[in-house]
Amino acid sequence: VVGQIHVVTADSRNTLVDIARHYDLGYEEITLANPGVSVWVPGEGTRIVVPTEFILPPQPWVGIVVNIPQRRLYYFPRHTAKEPATVVTFPIGIARPGWPTPLGSTRIIAKEKDPSWVVPKNIQEEHRSQGDVNFPDYFPPGPNNPMGMLALETGFSQIFIHGTNRPWGVGMQVSHGCIHLYPENAAFLFPRVPVGTPVRFINQPVMVGDRDHLIYLSVSAPIGEYPVPEGGLFMQAMSARRCRS
Repeated sequence: VVGQIHVVTADSRNTLVDIARHYDLGYEEITLANPGVSVWVPGEGTRIVVPTEFILPPQPWVGIVVNIPQRRLYYFPRHTAKEPATVVTFPIGIARPGWPTPLGSTRIIAKEKDPSWVVPKNIQEEHRSQGDVNFPDYFPPGPNNPMGMLALETGFSQIFIHGTNRPWGVGMQVSHGCIHLYPENAAFLFPRVPVGTPVRFINQPVMVGDRDHLIYLSVSAPIGEYPVPEGGLFMQAMSARRCRS
């Protein structure tokens, strides 16, 4: 278990989305931690729970691990035997229903600064079927590119870990399989993650960890395209999560 839960006081200038981004949280994380609080007008003096405490994904702790239902990316930098192990974690936007990110292990195979995006035919067809007949089939590099300004290409076909021109979608199901990062977090990872870095995409909605002889349980809503874990622990945890909600 890493990090700590904080409580901050909102003022009239900040939305919950602003607070989430400042503390590297996604939309779902901040809203579930603050039920009943308005997303756009939390209210001057409202106490906001900032859930920046996380159970690490299952080992191995190498390279990048993306836990899709948790909507979190973990980066484990390489270190020598004499250096302490460290981890950096960021919220992510994940795939919308019908466009699941593949599970399994791969690597970063390329890095692209100022990427362009040739829109796949199936994504063009989706937009046109929804009435967006003018959706472009090509986005040049620039601030309007949905891939953002920095992209890490994985070995899974057309699956990138990249920034976004719509940062408020981080923490939601917004992509066609790619992993979306806040632009500043993409800027952090891009120079630090070399080509060849291992990447593992996992489906782990229930996480168990320990710290100081205490057991912690984290439960995320399962993603429909992936198998639901079997066993009584998962069902009990989901029941408890619904009660809290």
